[in-house]
Amino acid sequence: MKRILVPVDFSEDSIFAVDMGLDIANLIKAKLRMMHVRTGLKYHPQFAKNNPDLALKDMDVDFMNYLMKRVRDNYVVENGQIDFKIREGNVVREITNQAHYDDSDLIVIGTHGVSGFEDRWLGSNAYRLVANAPCPVLAVRKEMVFKENQKILLPIDTEKVSRRIVPQVAQFARLSNASVLVAGVNKKSKWFMSGRVNTYMHQVEKYLKKDPFLNVEAIQVDGSEGPKEMLEYAHAKDVTIIALPVRKTMNPFDSIFHPFANELLNLSDLPLLVVPERE
Repeated sequence: MKRILVPVDFSEDSIFAVDMGLDIANLIKAKLRMMHVRTGLKYHPQFAKNNPDLALKDMDVDFMNYLMKRVRDNYVVENGQIDFKIREGNVVREITNQAHYDDSDLIVIGTHGVSGFEDRWLGSNAYRLVANAPCPVLAVRKEMVFKENQKILLPIDTEKVSRRIVPQVAQFARLSNASVLVAGVNKKSKWFMSGRVNTYMHQVEKYLKKDPFLNVEAIQVDGSEGPKEMLEYAHAKDVTIIALPVRKTMNPFDSIFHPFANELLNLSDLPLLVVPERE
């Protein structure tokens, strides 16, 4: 059975990620594990404000037990498993280690977006977590919706990294009964080789169509204006999830994100399926 891991720092976005993780677990019949990393900071979740007993205790174990009851009441996987873990140490290291130990298939995290990071550890560590994760990461934000009829936008350009994530995206699409829109991203430049993008796009389309259970469409789009244009296109095509790679390099002086991925993580009002890719 598949396993989903949801890190929780008790911010509203991470609580929303728990709900999103629950929806996905119910859909793909997966185990669900929540985890919290102790950092020495005290948190006062929204749900504690209306619960004086919780507010007085201010204990992460009590908060996690409260979330467990909330999840258990809505978890419908037959013979499934839900639980939580509390660890101490470096946030990114502990989450990635837990994902390794559990052989997690997906991490669902709540992000704070372009408005800036709140005083929560997920906000300040989300980018490093995404880049170092051992499995795909679904980055979500409050008020996003995970629908049963999913459509995944898979941008393909001349970078190999955009094609290396195709198997992971295909697996997620298969599990969640999602269709895949393969978008060959062209740019208005005399130096840009649109023919090569077209070739790569059709290679990916052919690969995905080998799976008889996947509904696949391929189309070329103009990506000259960057992430904002990509988001507008996604909304126009009723896309519900955008897939993108994040490259982790061994060079500590290199940025772990390409500008496009970095900006899209900030701007997107759609869930992002981020697949870490190592050199």
